[in-house]
Amino acid sequence: MKPRPALLDSSGPLYERVRHVLERMALSRPLDDDTPLPPEPRLMEEFGVSRGTLRRAVEELTRDGLLSAEQGRGTYVNHEERVRRVVWQRLELVARPDSRFDLDLRRFVPDFADRERAEAAVVELEAWSSSGTIFIAPDNSLEHLRELALEAGKRVLVPTFGLRRGFVLLDGGILDPGDRALAATLDGMERFGRRFGPADVRSVQRVDAVVTGATAITIDGRHIGGGQRYLALEWALLEQLDVVDSTVPVIGVVHDCQVIDELVRADPDCIVDLVVTPTRLVRCREGGTVTQLRRRRV
Repeated sequence: MKPRPALLDSSGPLYERVRHVLERMALSRPLDDDTPLPPEPRLMEEFGVSRGTLRRAVEELTRDGLLSAEQGRGTYVNHEERVRRVVWQRLELVARPDSRFDLDLRRFVPDFADRERAEAAVVELEAWSSSGTIFIAPDNSLEHLRELALEAGKRVLVPTFGLRRGFVLLDGGILDPGDRALAATLDGMERFGRRFGPADVRSVQRVDAVVTGATAITIDGRHIGGGQRYLALEWALLEQLDVVDSTVPVIGVVHDCQVIDELVRADPDCIVDLVVTPTRLVRCREGGTVTQLRRRRV
């Protein structure tokens, strides 16, 4: 029997130590790796643990969403969850803490270093300049873009958290200039905007563009959120009410470390047309192919 990995010699229940090793094993693989974990007997021998200890560790990671056991085939890593966890690790180096959740990135989409450079690229897009009404997600990283939209006299439609309080419509054309910064915040938007129940959003008539943050976005445009599927719900509702359709451009604004260049399997919340980062503009669906445009660092 092989010596146990050094991590298994640390303190804590043995099954928890095995779980940590399995998690590190899953996250260290290439993001496009589709192969199952080694079979049970091999892992038992490698870790020097019993079947019961190994299975408890696997069951914990399965409940947590990182692993999935397929009868007769083996135990696989959930691609979507692996992408989230890998990106969260990357984001810890560039994320700006939230006043409520600090750096618990499972709870929110963070603002990030050099976000201002991404914003400068967004406002140069024709999809932005030609839009009168823009859906902008309630992500921390998009607060200043919501303010810029209001300064440009645009209407901004923002969903409340989990749609628990519906949507809020802000009209930059009628807002006092001194109120725009506060109106762009999650705490201030209901004070200055008009709140709609989901069925009332039809009165908005038309959203010209959608701007969203993300946990990650793949190079072919798949938007991966935190797992709650809020954007998928919001898009489905707006589409059902004829407020958006497939012609509405969807712009994802993220840090470079959130762009996944590997072709991974993931069930997206929606498909993004453009990805804007501090250094890149990625056109995901131009002519049915992926086109990347590099912007000069300034």
